[in-house]
Amino acid sequence: MEINGINIIIQRKNIKNMYLRVIPPEGNVKISAPYFVSDDKIIEFVNSKMDWIIDKRSQIEKKEYLPDLKYLNGEKHLIWGEEYTLQLIANNIKSAFVKDDVLYLPVSKRSKIKNRQKTLEDFYRRELQNEIDNIYDKCTKIVGEKPEDIKIRKMKNWGNCKKNKVITLNLNLAKKPKICLEYVFIHELCHLIEFNHSKKFKMLMDKNCPKWREIKKIL
Repeated sequence: MEINGINIIIQRKNIKNMYLRVIPPEGNVKISAPYFVSDDKIIEFVNSKMDWIIDKRSQIEKKEYLPDLKYLNGEKHLIWGEEYTLQLIANNIKSAFVKDDVLYLPVSKRSKIKNRQKTLEDFYRRELQNEIDNIYDKCTKIVGEKPEDIKIRKMKNWGNCKKNKVITLNLNLAKKPKICLEYVFIHELCHLIEFNHSKKFKMLMDKNCPKWREIKKIL
């Protein structure tokens, strides 16, 4: 289907919602849509996302997108908002570490991408857990609430809060500036008071994290 001069690849699936992707390196636009959604609804959905599509395609054209990671020497990786150059080293050292602007990753010579990825993710997990420990008292004191538990995992959202008071934080927050972790943690703590994104919730955020809108733009 062509919409506003852009070719859209549509794939019908047994799903409940529509999903949109702009895929490098060509910038192809793909829509996954439920069987029951009409073409008119798809067109309406695409038009509502047109600014984002154009911006994403522009980034791809300018090569401002991140290529697939291969975990090789010289590759760039982010830690707390700063860029580090990856250097593979012998795996007689227990865990990854940074020195100056280099990220040293201990792996075996025959290790596969998945093994290297796991080693680096273990490092991110430790970094994130340490920083959570550092800001825990500060943030819980600001909001006046404490979670029952805090979990870390890879997920689509930066964080979530369940009604059982368990907060989950995205592992990739370890790649962002530390202020982003503080914002997300406070955001989820505020959900312990107001379990939605209502006007009252935003008032809580304004009170507990006055610059949250600026920090959200970083994410």
